[in-house]
Amino acid sequence: MFPFRSFIANLLVSFSNQRLIATQNSSKTIEELEKKNLILSLALKKNQNLAEENEKLRKALAFKEDKNIDLIGVEIASFDPSAWRRIAVVNAGKDKGLREGMFAIDSDGFLVGRIVDVKNSFARLMLVDDPEFNVAVYIGKDALGLLSGGLDFIKIQYIDAGDNVNLNDIVWFKVPLISYPIYIGRVRKINENKNGLFLDVDVKLFNRNPLLKKVFVLK
Repeated sequence: MFPFRSFIANLLVSFSNQRLIATQNSSKTIEELEKKNLILSLALKKNQNLAEENEKLRKALAFKEDKNIDLIGVEIASFDPSAWRRIAVVNAGKDKGLREGMFAIDSDGFLVGRIVDVKNSFARLMLVDDPEFNVAVYIGKDALGLLSGGLDFIKIQYIDAGDNVNLNDIVWFKVPLISYPIYIGRVRKINENKNGLFLDVDVKLFNRNPLLKKVFVLK
């Protein structure tokens, strides 16, 4: 009887060891598959990002050739942590020919902001919705006013009450030495100013991407 019990005990131990080895091998296999899946996922995201980046560059190149405009491509490195300012830091400065006052557009040609501070290897870009941003703009064909940024609404002031301004009219402006219009957005709301002489106009920006990564500065 005892040899039989010893045989059974050895058999159970052997079976247990085999199951343990099988479980360990299975765990290793699952872990390897998980690693491969993660690597494939990262590769896919990388390819998607590259595809998006190539598409943006293709659009910018087409815009440059179509408009005969010289552009400097820069990447946004960070944003100002302030809760009420909209300032981005770009990874180019005097070393790439940036100067204060230059305007930046996205890959579709829409206004993003203006360079306000330039160092040797980086610069600060004030975005259109920054409360201190302003630029003279046109609405429609020839209504001229002053666009002012804001976190809630982008407004245009000093539009003559007699000007023909309508909802969804295009808002645009001209950059010196560039004959083509740079588009900003559309009219979303029109109110009469309290003094009755001017209209207060709210604007919906064409570019409202809070995760903007790359912009193109107009030379």
